[in-house]
Amino acid sequence: MRYRTPGNTGLKVSVVGFGGIPTQRAPAAEAGVIVNKALDLGINFFDTARGYTDSEEKLGAVLKLRREEAVVATKSMARTKEGMAADIRKSLDTMGLEYIDLYQLHNVKSRVELDTFLDPGGALV
Repeated sequence: MRYRTPGNTGLKVSVVGFGGIPTQRAPAAEAGVIVNKALDLGINFFDTARGYTDSEEKLGAVLKLRREEAVVATKSMARTKEGMAADIRKSLDTMGLEYIDLYQLHNVKSRVELDTFLDPGGALV
């Protein structure tokens, strides 16, 4: 597996990542087998989202046990500081993790939404 460092993050991520959205359709046990296999093959970048129904729960069941092997990314649709903080806490609890490596703004579709994130009280402030 090849790895790269995105920007100046210092994170070493596999060039092939694992997108969590399809795990919604898999039974929990099957999802666990798939996540473990991905880790065994050297995939270490796992991307999920609060909005992907039970994806955080299914990925977290394995990733919390193999945390040192994984770079975990998730995201939120929240637009305010309070909403984002609540979503981060919920994601941590759902996945059973102490930290998230990369937290993303989900589905920003307009300049108005971006400005909302950047305004006082916005999710990025």
